[in-house]
Amino acid sequence: MNNAKYLRELDFARADFYQRTGLYQAIQEKGGAVLQGSSTIRYRKFIRLFSVYHITSKIIYWDTSSIYMEHRFISPGDNFVLAIGLCKQRLLNVDGEEIMRDLLSAEKSPSGPESAGYTKPEIPLDLMRWMESNEISSANLRNGC
Repeated sequence: MNNAKYLRELDFARADFYQRTGLYQAIQEKGGAVLQGSSTIRYRKFIRLFSVYHITSKIIYWDTSSIYMEHRFISPGDNFVLAIGLCKQRLLNVDGEEIMRDLLSAEKSPSGPESAGYTKPEIPLDLMRWMESNEISSANLRNGC
């Protein structure tokens, strides 16, 4: 697989994740939208043409303006992580904290979001450093560098 195919596969994985979890519907119901803000991928082992692999997707962190996801390309025989991607999903016209609170509270409690709490995960160190790198890059671009 070439590098463009990995990113294309991640687009499909995110669409599937949005549908299965109700995330996209929850964003739309609040009048919001979501778009890809940035991504990075680390290739660990080449995936040959016609090889079997699967992708796992999960939300690893969020703030008011974005949701951060991790995607792993995994070989089914030995569960080796072939590649790992981080993606920033930028939210428009909606609060990420509110979206995640509603989704996770509803998931934990059949009687609705009002009766259950949720725990926001700690920000992973690799994600924190990647976010810092993106901020530095944005500041450089704003300053004409």
